[in-house]
Amino acid sequence: MWRRSLLTVLLGCGLVGCPDGADPPVVGVEILQGHEEASQVLFGLEHYMASEGIRRAKVVADTGYIQEDETLVELSVMEVTFYDTRGEISSILTAREGTYDWDTGDMTARHDVVVVDPVDGERLETSVLYYERLSDRIWSDQPTKMFRADGTVVEGSTFESNSAMDEVNLTSPRFVRPGEEQPEPNEGDPEERIER
Repeated sequence: MWRRSLLTVLLGCGLVGCPDGADPPVVGVEILQGHEEASQVLFGLEHYMASEGIRRAKVVADTGYIQEDETLVELSVMEVTFYDTRGEISSILTAREGTYDWDTGDMTARHDVVVVDPVDGERLETSVLYYERLSDRIWSDQPTKMFRADGTVVEGSTFESNSAMDEVNLTSPRFVRPGEEQPEPNEGDPEERIER
């Protein structure tokens, strides 16, 4: 329904903006570079996700590319703000690119992915991050670094958590204490649970 309404508005604007006999405007090649199949291009995209009437996430992107009859939107320069069950900000995700599914609310963030807790400043960095809305789960199958508030850096081969990063599970964690140069191998469990 939302996509149909947007398409109607875009078509209406297009009809009003083209005088009789004039050539229709052409989208610049630089705008569609890498997204030549897109049937719609959205600038300044802002979209809210809610659950049981409570705002759970806000997706903002410089540009969104939609293919005809697709529910997936390719995002460029994205920011996702996650909210807790009270509607308070729990974490903020940024990335250079991503894919968002209109129907499920699931998404993938790619390239320079950073998740920050705005309260204590802890942050997580990886190259690819997946989000599943129904389970409120974020994870990556790529190397991940977690920067803790005390200056400790925890490196792992993968990670899993919820969007608030209340409990971060890193696989094969290696610690770098403040002032150390080399990672300190973890002698315990190959998976470490970091609770906040």
